[in-house]
Amino acid sequence: MIPTMPRSCVRALSWPVVWLLAGCGARSAQATTPLAALTGTWEVVHVAVDHRDQPHWLYFPEDPRLLGRSVSISASAISIDNNTRDCQNPSVTALPKAGLQEFISQRFARPPQEGTPTHPTLSDFELAMADAAVLPEQIGCSNGASEWNASWIVPVAPDHLLTNYDNSGFVLVLERRNAASPIKPSFACAKAQSAAEQAICTSAALAGYDRSVAAAYRRALSLAGEESADVRREQTHWLTTRNACGGDAGCLAKSMRERTDQLMQQ
Repeated sequence: MIPTMPRSCVRALSWPVVWLLAGCGARSAQATTPLAALTGTWEVVHVAVDHRDQPHWLYFPEDPRLLGRSVSISASAISIDNNTRDCQNPSVTALPKAGLQEFISQRFARPPQEGTPTHPTLSDFELAMADAAVLPEQIGCSNGASEWNASWIVPVAPDHLLTNYDNSGFVLVLERRNAASPIKPSFACAKAQSAAEQAICTSAALAGYDRSVAAAYRRALSLAGEESADVRREQTHWLTTRNACGGDAGCLAKSMRERTDQLMQQ
C-alpha cells in the first residue's frame, strides 16, 4: 500500500509530464538544463518491479527497504536516505525524445528466457500511465562512484517522479513532500511515550523507516512458520536497542535501516 495515496490513484494518473529517473548508459547529449524544477524533498510511495521477471528480482513489490525512503534534491547534492552515496554537484543533460513505453522497455530489457518477451511493458511494472512522449535527461555527479551517476530523468508532473537511481530492476514512484505533508509512522503518535517514538513522530523520514520495519516484520512473521516465536522475541529485543537511541535521529535511522535489512533476509 502506498502510504500517502492509494496505488490505484498513482496508476490512474494520466500525467502530461512525468519525472522519470532510470539508470542506463547515456545517448548523445543535447543541452544541459537546470535542476530547479526538481529541488525539494520527495518520498518513495510505490516500489514497482517487472512482474514477469521474478527470477531476477533484487527487490520485491513495495519492498520495505525502499518504500518510504526520502529523496533530497538540491543544487549541491541528490541523496536517498538508505546509506548509499550522494550525488555531489549534480547536473542534468537533455537527451533525445522518446515514448515512455519505449523508455521503460529499453532501459529494463530482460535476459533472454523462453516464453517471455525481451522488452517489458508499463503494465508489467504495474505503471498504468499514458504512453506519452517524454524528454529524457541524464544525471551527472562530480563523484563518479555515486549510485545516481549516469541515471536518467524525464520531466512530467511537478509533484511526482519515477526513479531507478542505482541501475537495478525497479521503478520507484516519488511524491513531493512539503510542510503540510502528514507524518505517518506505523503507530498512533497520540500514544507515543518513549523519546524514540516522539522523535519518530516529528520526522517524516524516521516515520518512513518505522513503517518499513513494521512491514518487514509482518513479512518475516508470515514466512517464519514454527519459528515465529523467535522472530517476535528478536523484535522485542530490537525495540529495546532502538529505544536506547532516545531522540538521536541518526541513531534511530541506522537502527531501523539495519533491522529492516535483517528482517528482509529471513
